[in-house]
Amino acid sequence: MGILSRFVNVVRANINAALNRAEDPSKMLEQTLVDLDSAYKKAKEQVARSVADQKRIEKSLADQKKELAKWSERAVQAVEKGDDELAKEALRRKGEHGRIAQQFEQELDAHTTNVENLKDNLRDLETKIGEIKRKKNLLISKHKRAQAQEQIYKAVEGIQDGGALDTIQRMEDKIEEMSHVADARMALSDEFQGDALEKRFEELDGSDVDQELLELKQQMKLENKGG
Repeated sequence: MGILSRFVNVVRANINAALNRAEDPSKMLEQTLVDLDSAYKKAKEQVARSVADQKRIEKSLADQKKELAKWSERAVQAVEKGDDELAKEALRRKGEHGRIAQQFEQELDAHTTNVENLKDNLRDLETKIGEIKRKKNLLISKHKRAQAQEQIYKAVEGIQDGGALDTIQRMEDKIEEMSHVADARMALSDEFQGDALEKRFEELDGSDVDQELLELKQQMKLENKGG
């Protein structure tokens, strides 16, 4: 596993742990950006070291190739001088540097591939961090809106679960009943207030007045006719 992968996995583990603890997503987002920035700096440093290692390998390979060329030339010189034993020694030294150079070439190929992968991963990480930073305010806004909605839902659920609506309905019914009772009592009070016997005589007196008025009108008609 590459160094960048380890960094990203650590950050992901921290995020998952925070989610499991039900921490504030806004604070968690801020902390995630801090962790990612830290991971990016460490990854960038690792890439720089890898590039430096690549340069050292390239130099070592170049040195071995120089030695290879030098001992190849010396072997030719020894043959020209007629010194076969010296030529053999030069060829053996040439072969030694050739084998080392081949190993450095293999190491350089693998290291170059690794460096390119690290650079690609570093660019991807940089892009993701930039994307998160650009979306940070939007995500925080969505989180606050979700919190407000959740509080409203909880309040409604609390009212329903607590029977508050039923209590209000019972209170309304009770008030309505009390109002009807009060109206009935007022009506009864008006009806039965005072002496019932006096009320009956008042009703009789009212009837005599009506009769008297009728007689007066008849009398006035008779007088008019006689005049």
